[in-house]
Amino acid sequence: MESELIKYGLLAVFLAALLEADVVPVLAGVAAHRGYFNPVLAIIVASGGALTGDCFWYFLGRQEIIQNSKMVLRLRPKAEALFYRVGMWQIPASHVVYGTRIATMTWLGARGSAFGSFAVVDGVSCFVLTTFLLFLGFALSASAQIILLHVRRIEMALLVTLILVGLSFHLLRKFRRRNPQLGHQLGTARVTDCAVTGERKM
Repeated sequence: MESELIKYGLLAVFLAALLEADVVPVLAGVAAHRGYFNPVLAIIVASGGALTGDCFWYFLGRQEIIQNSKMVLRLRPKAEALFYRVGMWQIPASHVVYGTRIATMTWLGARGSAFGSFAVVDGVSCFVLTTFLLFLGFALSASAQIILLHVRRIEMALLVTLILVGLSFHLLRKFRRRNPQLGHQLGTARVTDCAVTGERKM
């Protein structure tokens, strides 16, 4: 991909950022370090490409066929519960958790989130992440492959952590629903133990 960025310049940066918003800034930073284009312009173009790609998925989610799809209707209750907990923070989180970006943007469109708020939050997120990754590639151009490997590893680690945390909460809620009396029994047992211990001390 680096050769395409060098050959076609900022146009290639914009188009590639539509799909790969994390890899492209690093490679663009390497190319900018070698003098192929201005790093500031590369940040603006790559951020614009990432934002444009996110807007595409957002407006795709606004389509009636997506909003009424079986998958969206089935996942809506859980997705809404998550949205009410974290709100628009889903957007910057999806930029660093591997595999969640497209789903997040599409869902925000499908649920009818205000485009103005979406564009502002996502635009800032794209700009901050792109700036960080591009200057990382610019400063460490000789180690670009190592940087990309670490970026992918971090994204995968965050994804696995998110899955494990979600699975733990799901299993805990399921366990509590199946054993509604367990908490009451444990509480009663603790009170009894305290009472017995107190009597012995006296």
